[in-house]
Amino acid sequence: MNNIKSFIILFPIVLFFVLFVGGVIPYFLLYILLLAFLIPLIHSLIILNKIKGTVQIPTGTLYAGDKIDIDYQINNYSSFFIPYIEIQSPIEKQLTGKDSPKITTTLNPKESFFHRETLVLKKRGYYELGEIQIIVRDIFGIYSLKKNITTKTSLLVYPETIELSTFRITAVEQSGELLVEDPAFQDRSRISSIRDYRDGDSVKSIHWKLSAKLDHMMVKEYENRGDAHVAIFIDNYQKHFLKDLDRRLEDKVVEVTLSIINYYLNQNIPIKFETQYQEDIIQIQGEQKSHIKPFLTFLAKFRGNGTMEFTNFITSRIDTIRKDTTVIIITPNLDKSMGALGILLKTKNIKPIFIIIADVENNTGYLDLSIEYILRQEGIPLYLLDYSSNVKETLEEQYG
Repeated sequence: MNNIKSFIILFPIVLFFVLFVGGVIPYFLLYILLLAFLIPLIHSLIILNKIKGTVQIPTGTLYAGDKIDIDYQINNYSSFFIPYIEIQSPIEKQLTGKDSPKITTTLNPKESFFHRETLVLKKRGYYELGEIQIIVRDIFGIYSLKKNITTKTSLLVYPETIELSTFRITAVEQSGELLVEDPAFQDRSRISSIRDYRDGDSVKSIHWKLSAKLDHMMVKEYENRGDAHVAIFIDNYQKHFLKDLDRRLEDKVVEVTLSIINYYLNQNIPIKFETQYQEDIIQIQGEQKSHIKPFLTFLAKFRGNGTMEFTNFITSRIDTIRKDTTVIIITPNLDKSMGALGILLKTKNIKPIFIIIADVENNTGYLDLSIEYILRQEGIPLYLLDYSSNVKETLEEQYG
């Protein structure tokens, strides 16, 4: 920059002497001055044209929390020395939220430069990595020329799966102060395994003969019935996510949804999952652990961008829900219309469960306490999760 200022000051002075004084020395100074600024420019332009670069990222299955290596390679195919080259990459910013440090080096003719960054993938998502920028400067620092290198690559980061050991809000009946699992999800004619007794296990499941023989309580676990069904609906109506800072509500919705889906698939209980993606209706079904991939893929890309108001969306789907299905509604908005929806589902012999997601710190998400009270009075389970809530602890609680 200082050299450019010097040129701006010197050039008019030398040009004045050439035009009004003349002589060999003024012309000599003018030519030297022009060459001093033209040659670095030509040199830099040639170098910029001959520079090529690549970015390599992992191609395997990636999850939030994984550590990955990103490799940069810059090739100088020119016959000139590059005194200064800078690589500016937005990739780390996209993947971790942090600005990446500047990468600077020099390159000899026909030489290549390699650089590796190790990053921790903090968030799930689908990332189109776009371009990296290369800046070349001449040895005098007069010119700074930029070139964009398109990576033409993308990265799909799956959300981390939280393993639930139990999820008792599915089809339950209240008995005094005890929450008893409804046997509707179990085929008591078929025992899948026997294990040690744990607090909260039903007395009906105790294997009395084996317990007497071993002198400690053993419990029978039954296979899940094939006619048990769960439908999961995510409320991603765009107006409910307008103030979602750093996509915190979205991420919590995904965290909760995936933990529940994973639990049911582990139990071989059929799941029907529905939500929106802009104007499209998304439907995914599965009934065993091997079916989790489509759920993971969609939830990695999940956005709060649905165009249809959620109560209208789910009301339009009610006729497709079979009776006695457990319907889990995951939403950041519990208002009167959502409460009416819960009552409507119950009148149709459908078992609704509400999971309300909020981000109290940033005042996002809405909970009408009067609606919460009415739904609980109707025996409809509700779970309330803040962004900072522990999903495993909250969903494994006995009382919703």
